[in-house]
Amino acid sequence: MKKILVSLLTAITLLSVASGASAHGWRGGYGGGGWHGGWAPFAVGAIAGAVVANAYYRPAPIYYGPAAHYYPQQQTAAYCPENGLYYPQTQACPSGWQRVVY
Repeated sequence: MKKILVSLLTAITLLSVASGASAHGWRGGYGGGGWHGGWAPFAVGAIAGAVVANAYYRPAPIYYGPAAHYYPQQQTAAYCPENGLYYPQTQACPSGWQRVVY
């Protein structure tokens, strides 16, 4: 959609310059020792070229996703229900360890 809008704006600008030149007659060209057209055609061409080049050759935006560890990790501990103690306090648990989130 943006490319179509830029192309349409460029075409309208160029046509308005062309119709203005036709209404006032031909004034440019070489005659008698130099160019008599003025700076307007070059300015319009430079502006139109910059608009079109910016629309077509702009780099794509970069989107960054969420971080790998977006949510804080839960802390867990090993609990022995038979002893009523956690892992560092007791080294063995005959009934098996139970993981506890805190």
